[in-house]
Amino acid sequence: MAPRAQTFPLQRIIFLSVSVVLCLQVGWWIRLQIRDSGRLLEVRTQNLLAARAQAWQMDTQKMLDVLHAQRDPASPGGAVVGELPVMPSLAERRQAIQEAYPQVELVPRPMAPDDPLLLDGTAYLTVRPGPFQELKDQRWHAVFRASTEGAFMVFAVLFGFVLLYRKLAEELDLKLRQRNFTSAVTHELKTPIASLRVWTETLFTRELGSDQRQRIRELMEKDLERLNELVGNLLDVARAESGSLVLHMGPLELGPWLRAVCEGMDHRLGPGALGLTLECTPEALWVEADPKALGTVVENLLSNAYKYSAEPRKTTVTLDGDGEDALIVVSDQGHGIAAKDLPRVFHRFFRVGDEMTRQVAGTGLGLFLVKEIVTRHGGEVRVASRGPGFGSAFTIRLPRRTLPEAP
Repeated sequence: MAPRAQTFPLQRIIFLSVSVVLCLQVGWWIRLQIRDSGRLLEVRTQNLLAARAQAWQMDTQKMLDVLHAQRDPASPGGAVVGELPVMPSLAERRQAIQEAYPQVELVPRPMAPDDPLLLDGTAYLTVRPGPFQELKDQRWHAVFRASTEGAFMVFAVLFGFVLLYRKLAEELDLKLRQRNFTSAVTHELKTPIASLRVWTETLFTRELGSDQRQRIRELMEKDLERLNELVGNLLDVARAESGSLVLHMGPLELGPWLRAVCEGMDHRLGPGALGLTLECTPEALWVEADPKALGTVVENLLSNAYKYSAEPRKTTVTLDGDGEDALIVVSDQGHGIAAKDLPRVFHRFFRVGDEMTRQVAGTGLGLFLVKEIVTRHGGEVRVASRGPGFGSAFTIRLPRRTLPEAP
């Protein structure tokens, strides 16, 4: 567990560091957009004020041109003809200003402290409030757009990092489970092989009575059966993963079949060792199934109930109908399963804890094989547990088959 404990914090530190750097960069980018929009607003405001000054210059120039036209061209000093000049009306001047500078208007009172007074003092020039408000709206729109784009960018990148982080975590978890599987298989193979070697040396190096030989023979058969079961599970898992697991499907009445499987498993583990209670509905439940493969499912569940329960064990197997489905429930009062481990118990190689410290033998393939076989039968399997120390219950749901009535 040490490599995983060291790697996961390192991943979290890297993820948080990248997230902080990304948020800082996006914040800097948003700040840059706000600053640029502020500068643009200032430039456009200056352009509006410049248009106001140009309108004043245009109006003043017209007034000066009128006055200049009143001078006597024959006079050496350019004396003014003694007549009142005919000035354009305020309405004409207003129209001329609005045609040349639509954003500027004439008002009787200044709208801003720096609004200039016309040369004749009849009105003030000011910038319409509409352009100023439009510039402010454009700035806030730019800031909002930049913030939205930045937030979307952060969300998209962080979402990608989360997916990548989860994928890496799954890969690391799979590698850990594969390492555990290698350790478990090595242990599972070495134990019966070492036991068989001891019994073989005992048989050939010592004089034993018939009772002792019979006892050793029984123990050797158990070791061989253990090896055969392990190799069989490995082969079945390999076939299931490659899609070559062959099932010989046919009509199967669950009641008698389940009773035979439970009795055989109880005898194999030791009569009464399971504390087995079988509860079957009197209704005849038929399914389309492979008896041998489905038997492997029940045997694996009963084997887990045996391995993960302390004496005196109490295991209950129930068979009942639920509408169009048949239900097989295997429950025990063993160690139980933590809530965080429930979604992963059917994963390949998954086992709670570490192979170096775990006391219960196993490879982490039994429940994976259970799910594969049940799924191939068109059913589903679920597990429920209130937590460590409260046991667990596995529910197998299979579609029922209606047999044609005999003529």
